[in-house]
Amino acid sequence: MKINLSKQDILWSYIGTILSMGANLLMLPFLMIFLDENTLGLWYVFASIGAIATLFDFGFGVTFARNVTYAWAGARELKKEGAELAINSEPDYRLMKKVLKTCKIIYGIIAGSALLLLLTLGTGYVIFVSREINGYTYIIAWIIYAVAVFLNLYYGYYASFLRGVGNVAQANKNTVWARLLQIILMVVLLFMKFGLIGACVAYLAYGTLFRLLGKHYFYKYKGIGENLSKVKYEPSGDEIKEMISIVWHNAWRDGAISLCNYCCNQVSTLICSAYLSLAETGTYSIGVQIASAIATIAGTLYNTYQPELQVAYISADKDKMRKTMSMIVVSFVYLFFLGTASFCVIGIPFLKLIKPSAVVSIPILIGLCVYQFILKYRNCYTSYFSCTNRIIYVGGFTISAILCVGLSFVAIGPLNMGIWGLISAQIISQAVYNLWKWPSLGHKELGLSIKDMIYIGNQETVALLKQFII
Repeated sequence: MKINLSKQDILWSYIGTILSMGANLLMLPFLMIFLDENTLGLWYVFASIGAIATLFDFGFGVTFARNVTYAWAGARELKKEGAELAINSEPDYRLMKKVLKTCKIIYGIIAGSALLLLLTLGTGYVIFVSREINGYTYIIAWIIYAVAVFLNLYYGYYASFLRGVGNVAQANKNTVWARLLQIILMVVLLFMKFGLIGACVAYLAYGTLFRLLGKHYFYKYKGIGENLSKVKYEPSGDEIKEMISIVWHNAWRDGAISLCNYCCNQVSTLICSAYLSLAETGTYSIGVQIASAIATIAGTLYNTYQPELQVAYISADKDKMRKTMSMIVVSFVYLFFLGTASFCVIGIPFLKLIKPSAVVSIPILIGLCVYQFILKYRNCYTSYFSCTNRIIYVGGFTISAILCVGLSFVAIGPLNMGIWGLISAQIISQAVYNLWKWPSLGHKELGLSIKDMIYIGNQETVALLKQFII
């Protein structure tokens, strides 16, 4: 079945992304008001450790979602690399049922293992970095946060599946409702003096609602649940093993990419917390959060159009891929620079009014934004290879991640360069290879010069804007 994104899909993608990332910015003033600097820093440590747990997904979520898209588009079988061409075919519900069954088994194991490590090693690290905080309420907060991460892992794939079948609008609506619940509940609980526990309860509520909505609307979309129930077939153990083998071929590569992305993003916060105070860690983490939010919002179309890119690939529609990729890259560049300038002029001065000591400086924010630009610009092109079921960039990402962590330790430790050391290490690690390699290869495969991409991208972006104006 073809996937053609509507105006509503795109609109809700921006609303969902803005609110999802903006939720953290909206909650930030309240966190800064009701949490002291040490507790605020601990909150970001929670987030960094929780991000480690999401690595247990190890690429299965991305790979399964991609395979659901292939089955939805009419593929009759899955391949370890590439995909079976399918033009104007109906969904293969038998194949989809096999994918879903395998997915549930794997994620039961993943989520359980993650919870065990969070409650053991994770708890130990939290106790270690919380030596400046009196009392033990932070332990209760951490346990609640760990349970939230467990539930997110166990049911998280339904959101990806919704996107996989092209119901992008509903996937983002789910994000909006869940984030609104988190914001409202967190503000209420902070006002009621629940502190860090309140923030963690709100996060748990967000994840629970988001996952429940994802499951409900996936099975409801175009009769997927009804059609799956009509398929009188249960995959055998051997078929599940075969499916795991096919999925694992690229899942471990997607997983390695996730690990590399974690090293290039979240590890810096943990390194910062090991060498600097929790207060300084909190300030640095605020800057990372802002820069990441700007980059993520600017790259909304990159995520939104992945199902359409995948269908264009298995339909051998290269012209569609050229137009879509051009629009993704050009719109990202425009929106990123607009977002960075806007936050420097408006956002930072506003946050300084609330708590000057906890706000990152504009020069450091710009440095972090440069790094986030490199990451998301790189990802615009690697998404093309991912959509063709080729994870050929795993080696480059791995080397850059190792270089990033190594340079970060040297810069903040022996060289004593502080936060600027972390930023410099991150930028250098990506600039030496990934920044130029994947754009160059993507342009070559698509037969698309930079000049043509700018021209086509401007045309497609203007055409997209006209849909919302006219």
